Amino acid sequence: MTENIAHEQLIRYIQDKITLNPDQEELVKSRFHLQKMKRKEYFLQEGQECFSQGFIVEGTFRVFFTDQKGSEHVLYFGFKDWWVGDIASFHSHEPSKMNIQAMEDSYILSFTQADLEFLFENIPAFERMFRIMTQRTLAVLQKRFLLTISANAEERYKELIQRHPGIEQLVPQHQIASYLGILPESLSR
Repeated sequence: MTENIAHEQLIRYIQDKITLNPDQEELVKSRFHLQKMKRKEYFLQEGQECFSQGFIVEGTFRVFFTDQKGSEHVLYFGFKDWWVGDIASFHSHEPSKMNIQAMEDSYILSFTQADLEFLFENIPAFERMFRIMTQRTLAVLQKRFLLTISANAEERYKELIQRHPGIEQLVPQHQIASYLGILPESLSR
């Protein structure tokens, strides 16, 4: 994967949502930096400040936290053309409570808060795109929260499979169980 190919993928993603002129495309490219992540490598670890967020160019990530008993709880999985990071830590500059780990060799385009603010100031439509993405993310999280408290494990599993066909081929069963809030044995049943 070259930085050029990664940037073109990002520009296509953005152009599906807003219009950029060639100069604005170059500004975006100048603020997103390609990182290769090896399987099991962390983009962010609990206790670190989230200095950058990322756009997944290729690969799969899991976002999780570890409770006081040492049990991992998967919050979500990130796939190609998804965004990952700890928004709270990114904006508050406090240590993160989350971990973001590559589940396979992956590529991510990362950006800092300064990069993001620069793009917001110089490309007003970019800020609009992020606002819309934030609203959609909040709606998905709200739906997930409601499912967690109102649906049984089977219903939550069916919703996950419907929303992410093929996830069971990419993600180990014990991590899907963690995402659903059930034991792996229960998922097998």
